[in-house]
Amino acid sequence: MKKCIYCGSEIPNESVIDFCKRCGVNVWGEKMFNAIVQNMENASEREDLCRTNMNPEQMDEWKKFV
Repeated sequence: MKKCIYCGSEIPNESVIDFCKRCGVNVWGEKMFNAIVQNMENASEREDLCRTNMNPEQMDEWKKFV
């Protein structure tokens, strides 16, 4: 599990965003939050997404490509 960048609550490692739904909706509103999630999911499907809030095991794997 990774942590929400705003409140620290746990979110799944597979999440395409680095914040929980509650914080995302509070920051951007429901409509913009949904658009952000959709765009991030589309980028992930295209393998065009840079993940920044990684746990240490993921960082080791990611460094192989840099």
